[in-house]
Amino acid sequence: MKKKIVSLLFLCLVMLAVIACTDKEEPESTPEPAKEMLTVMSYNIHIANPPSKGEGFVDIEAIANAINKEKPDLVALQEVDKFTTRSGTSLDQAKEIATLTGMKYFFAKAINRSDGEYGVAILSKFSIENSKVFSLPVKTTGAELRALGLIETSLPNGKKIVFASTHLDHLSDENRELQVREVIKALIPYQDRPVILGGDFNMAPQNAIWNVVREQFVLGCKTCPSTFPATSPNTTIDYLLLNKQAAAYFTIKDYYAVPERYASDHVPIVMKIEY
Repeated sequence: MKKKIVSLLFLCLVMLAVIACTDKEEPESTPEPAKEMLTVMSYNIHIANPPSKGEGFVDIEAIANAINKEKPDLVALQEVDKFTTRSGTSLDQAKEIATLTGMKYFFAKAINRSDGEYGVAILSKFSIENSKVFSLPVKTTGAELRALGLIETSLPNGKKIVFASTHLDHLSDENRELQVREVIKALIPYQDRPVILGGDFNMAPQNAIWNVVREQFVLGCKTCPSTFPATSPNTTIDYLLLNKQAAAYFTIKDYYAVPERYASDHVPIVMKIEY
C-alpha cells in the first residue's frame, strides 16, 4: 500500500512538471524593423538649357519632369542659375524646380555670373535643418571657382544625415585634386554621421584622383554608367558617393543613369539605398 502511495505521488509530480513545462511561454522574438528605401539623384542641369535648342532657351519644366519621373527624396543639382541675364533675370532656377517637384531647396553660389549668380543646389523632400556653402579654389588662371553645398536633414526614422552637391573644375587635374581635398576638409566636421555626396566630378573612374576620394568615400557604382553627353553617353563624370558612416548604415540596392536625352547635356543618375 505504501509503495502504491509513493508511486502515485511520484506520478503526480511528473504530471505537474509536464504541465508546468507545457504552460511555460516561449520567449517572444524581437521583430526586425521594417526596411525603408531612400532614393537620391545627382543631375547637372546645364542651366536648364536643352542643347538641341541652342543658347538662351530655358526649359525648367523639362528638368522638373525628369526629376519627377524618378521620385527622388534628395537631389544634387549642378550648373544652376539664379537671376542671370542668360537664363532670366527673374528666374531663380533652384526655387522654380523645387516648386515644380514639391520639394524644399538650398542654392549654393559658386560665382557671380551674367549679372546674377551661378552654382549648385539641393532639393529635399525632408526638412532642411541646416545648410552651408563652401568655396572650392583653383590653381590655374582662367578657371572658375566652384562650390560645395550641403544640407543637414533627418530621415523619417529620425536618423540625421548630410546630403551634399558639388561641381569640380573641368580644365585640369591640378584644380580637381585641390578641390577634392577641400571637399574632404569641409566635410570633416560631419564625418560622425552618414554623408551622401552627389556631383559632376569632371573625371572618369580611372582618374588617379579617385585614390584621394576613396580615403573618405565609397563610390555608389562599381561599373559606373556613362553620363555624358546626354544624346549618346560615352563617358562617366557624374557620381553619387557615400562616406564610411553612410556605407555602413545604407545598403546600395540600385544605381543607374536615367535615359533623359533632351533636358540637359548630362543624364541624371539615381541611387537607391536601403536602411
